[in-house]
Amino acid sequence: MQSIVTQGWRRIVQAAMGLGMAAALVACGGGGGGSAGTPVVGPGSGASSPSSAASAVAADVVVVLNKTTMTNSGSDSITATVTTIDANRAVVGSVPVSFAVNGNALVTPGGTSTNATTGTQTAVITQGADSSVRAVTLTVTSGTISRAISFNIVQNSTSTNPQANDLTLTLSSSNIDNSGSRTVTATATAVDNNRNALAGIPVQLSVSDSSAFIVSSSNQTNSSGQVSGTVSIGQDRSNRTVTVVATSGTLTRTAAFQITGARFSQASPVPAVASAGAAGTVQYLLSDVNSNPMPGVTITVSGNGITSATGKTDLNGAYTFNYVAPNAPGTTLVIKAAAGGADSTVNVTIPGGGSTTVPVATTPVSKTLNLSADVVTVNTGSTSNQVTLSAFFRDGANAPVSNVRVLFGVTGDNGTGSVASRNNTVLSDLSGTASTTYSPGAVSSPTNGVTVLACWKVSDFLATDTVSNCAAAGGQLLTTTLTIVSNPVSISIGTDNSIANGASTLTYVKKFVVLVVDSAGNPKSDVQITPSVDLGGFGKGFWVYDAGLKLWLRDDKSEYTITATGARVTSDTLRATCPNEDLNRNGVIDSGEDVNGNLQLDPRKSDVSITLSGSTKTDSNGVAVLQLEYPKNLGSWVKYKITVTAAGVLSPPAYYPLGIPVRLPSDSIDTVQARAAGKGVTTASEIEDYLYAYEWLPVAADALALQSPAPAFANSPYGLNSNCKDVR
Repeated sequence: MQSIVTQGWRRIVQAAMGLGMAAALVACGGGGGGSAGTPVVGPGSGASSPSSAASAVAADVVVVLNKTTMTNSGSDSITATVTTIDANRAVVGSVPVSFAVNGNALVTPGGTSTNATTGTQTAVITQGADSSVRAVTLTVTSGTISRAISFNIVQNSTSTNPQANDLTLTLSSSNIDNSGSRTVTATATAVDNNRNALAGIPVQLSVSDSSAFIVSSSNQTNSSGQVSGTVSIGQDRSNRTVTVVATSGTLTRTAAFQITGARFSQASPVPAVASAGAAGTVQYLLSDVNSNPMPGVTITVSGNGITSATGKTDLNGAYTFNYVAPNAPGTTLVIKAAAGGADSTVNVTIPGGGSTTVPVATTPVSKTLNLSADVVTVNTGSTSNQVTLSAFFRDGANAPVSNVRVLFGVTGDNGTGSVASRNNTVLSDLSGTASTTYSPGAVSSPTNGVTVLACWKVSDFLATDTVSNCAAAGGQLLTTTLTIVSNPVSISIGTDNSIANGASTLTYVKKFVVLVVDSAGNPKSDVQITPSVDLGGFGKGFWVYDAGLKLWLRDDKSEYTITATGARVTSDTLRATCPNEDLNRNGVIDSGEDVNGNLQLDPRKSDVSITLSGSTKTDSNGVAVLQLEYPKNLGSWVKYKITVTAAGVLSPPAYYPLGIPVRLPSDSIDTVQARAAGKGVTTASEIEDYLYAYEWLPVAADALALQSPAPAFANSPYGLNSNCKDVR
């Protein structure tokens, strides 16, 4: 990327330009050992003459093993293949080679020199009398050249060979939450009968769970005698016990940890007091430790004297249990639910004798109304988008207060949404929480345009009381706000101070960023972006080089030019700013449009192209990138404006720059000049005033710092004089 110079040549360009150079160095190195199938090579003697069988001298030696490990079974072996090569990396035969191994291993060469034709020789390595687990190094020598390569002798995994005497299994934690980001590290250690850790022992780690999984580092113990694995809980976020199993031969060890966090964040009976034989519901929400919904979890609900039910939570982790209150006035209906390893118990009073048995609540000291989210998406044909409304009550000791009566409601949503509890009273439970849900309709709202209401009392509301007449009902009101979003509502466009060369190096590429958000300011992804560029006009004139400033300059207000002697005299290097001749932008030369008589419309539509860089839709950050590309000789001589629209955006399109033109597409040049001035004057400056809503195509700043060669844009391709009505 290069820095750019954009519009702003009203006096002189005041900038200090620097030229940069970059160089890259590439280095390579080597050393150490290799692995099976990977040659081990070196620089050799540096000989430059072609290979010769008679000389029997190699410039280098390549050593390859057929595998990287050998078991200590006594019958296993590794084959090493040696190839001798000359300075041109061609094979050379009949070269003497010798083999040596350490670590009590044995090596049996196939010969003392490489094959005359193939330039290769092999050697077979065995464990020898030592059956211990260890590392072994093979060294191959030819003259002054020596190459070494290592491998491991590991514990044989068959039952006929020595095994670990014992196996231990430890876990990094005995309890993790169900967020999905927490993991447990399981470590198995193999030891002998002296409790020494054994390397190379085969160990298999596994988990006994239908969702959890383990990723192991290896299936053999390392030099510390250990194999480790990372256990993740998988898709299932239920509370449960996960058992990890480590197996090595006949040895099996287990260890377990707990997954916790699943809970009923809402279990609200509606109504809290149900008459005998009346219909009622219990609204459940199942959440994880971070209050995220747990969808698709099986839930079972039962109670004394009612029909049990089994179902699954929906996309919001919600489930509604419907029942008919038993004909048992003066009793309490106990309804129990279980899902995801969490349990819930709610009590519904069935009154008798004309009065309720729900006790009056203690007057709370702390009262709070919270939302599970302050932004919710509109619903179209469903109620899957919803937010949980929760009122919390605490006494002076911060202990929860139960049995507080709450009526929930909303205003500002045009009556299109719905509160699940409707006009029924919700009681605070043993945690001091009264909850319900709100589902918006198909209409979005302004930012914080919906007000959530919670009217509370320590005693019963009357059947005629509503949240809207809270004070008259003797209650106290809690409020908060939320935003209902649907389509993206705003789009902006901007850029930075850099410019790049096009792929051909003959063009400039200038990039812009587009940002789309909803009414809450949240980025909107996957929004289709449609950009366009309008060329408002063109300039005539030239740039001059200032030997003192060592810069090319262009001035539009008769500042100065440079003579052969270096003297400065007045000039006007931006001689004219002319409107686009294609007044109606139809690409056709209509009557009176070809003002300069060159049989084309200036600027040409093809002078500038606009494209989206990468995807044509916004990404997860609500961002899309677009670019202008144009020949370098047009830089600084064409006025442009970018317009960006996005599917479903409610606000006007985004413009760059932000000025709004004062011309209608059907205006003639004279009309443009008159309207720009607000009177019948037609001067060049007034045309430029009209074009303030457009910006000159930028140029690279480093092109202004070199006197020779002159920039591609030094002279306007549209002419040099001050008259828009000819091509000179």
